[in-house]
Amino acid sequence: WPDTTLPSLQTGALAELLLVLLGLKVPGAASCPTDCVCYPSPMTVSCQAHNFVTIPEGIPEDSERIFLQNNQITLLLRGHFSPSMVTLWIYSNNITFIDPNTFEGFVNLEELDLGDNRYLRALAANTFQGLVKLHALYLYKCGLSSLPSGIFGGLHNLQYLYLQDNHIEFLQDDIFVDLVNLSHLFLHGNKLWSLHQNTFRGLINLDRLLIHQNQLQWIHRRAFHDLRRLTTLFLFNNSLSELQGDCLAHLGALEFLRLNGNPWSCDCKARSLWEWLHRFRGSSSNVICESPERMHGKDLKVLRAEDFRNCSGSESLHQIKTFSAADRGASKAHHPHHSSKEKGGEKGLHSSHPAARPGPRRPAKNCTSHKNRNRTLKPGSLGPRKSGHEFPDYVPDYQHKFSFGVMPTGLPKRKGKCTRRTPIRAPSGVQQAAGGCAGLVASRLVFVLVLVAITR
Repeated sequence: WPDTTLPSLQTGALAELLLVLLGLKVPGAASCPTDCVCYPSPMTVSCQAHNFVTIPEGIPEDSERIFLQNNQITLLLRGHFSPSMVTLWIYSNNITFIDPNTFEGFVNLEELDLGDNRYLRALAANTFQGLVKLHALYLYKCGLSSLPSGIFGGLHNLQYLYLQDNHIEFLQDDIFVDLVNLSHLFLHGNKLWSLHQNTFRGLINLDRLLIHQNQLQWIHRRAFHDLRRLTTLFLFNNSLSELQGDCLAHLGALEFLRLNGNPWSCDCKARSLWEWLHRFRGSSSNVICESPERMHGKDLKVLRAEDFRNCSGSESLHQIKTFSAADRGASKAHHPHHSSKEKGGEKGLHSSHPAARPGPRRPAKNCTSHKNRNRTLKPGSLGPRKSGHEFPDYVPDYQHKFSFGVMPTGLPKRKGKCTRRTPIRAPSGVQQAAGGCAGLVASRLVFVLVLVAITR
């Protein structure tokens, strides 16, 4: 009898070979879960958008990247995944509970996206314990109302933490203290109402902090004391009526600040913030006054010292001493808010304490004037930005960075003496005439002797 199984075996082998060549099957590996697609090198399992309500069975143990987003998964339990996993995307599901031991031993996990799980309202403190390589954690658009103390403990390599659009009302002291390498922290769209002294302690490498669209009413004056590398701070659309200048004094690297959309009170308590804004050389939004009535609708940044003339007490005297006329004069040439004030270029921006400006000096004899020679315009010399050209709140314009060096204490002094000119000498072989009166007398004597000889 003819063997009829050979063609079918050959067909099956060809199909297996075709799957391997297309990268849909890995030789020697377990089969891919139903309705999923698998790729080798690194082993990747993609099961997105298939209405799974549980983690699909049959995920290969050597899987490094697993994509389960846009399903209906409700629970994450221990044993669902293998410790070889490096990346897990499981956002946009219906997760309500995560077993604290789900990721136990996952020392290779680098990226974990749990975002947009709106029914995930609580997390255990040890949920992420031991994830020593984790560098990106996404917890945005969940139903979180609080974060337990120690939840981020040991995550020393975490760089990106997304906590926006939750219902968080309060942050525990030192909750971020282990995140020494965190560079981006997104907290906008929550219900935070205060920031305490140790809320952000330990975030020594933080670059961007977004806390806009919360309910902030109070910020401790040392809340940002560890954020010396922060370049972007968004505080707009909160309920802040005052903010001490000392609170921002620690932010030496700050470049982009947004304070708009708050009910600012521009009374005597606002003076320290006004002074800080005048020293700030980065990009900042308008700070529109809500009260008192005489200041309503005005921008705090363009107020003058006369607007605070009725302020008294030790605090006011200290502020006046801190921001003296001498300080203004020293920083004016480098400050985007002051460069055109005394020229009358911006209405309402005149300072009440202008620094003394020396008049133009006439160049000394035989001196070349150095004024405007090889002059390079700095961003500060372009004058203050008009309100109609403010940067958007959500996207800072990183194409217009300023130079954030140390503020000079005084303008560079010009040398008082001229450089001695190089004397012009006669070419080699040509005798030079004697100089001075002796040379003149000698030449006249020779002329007289020649004239006498001719007349004889």
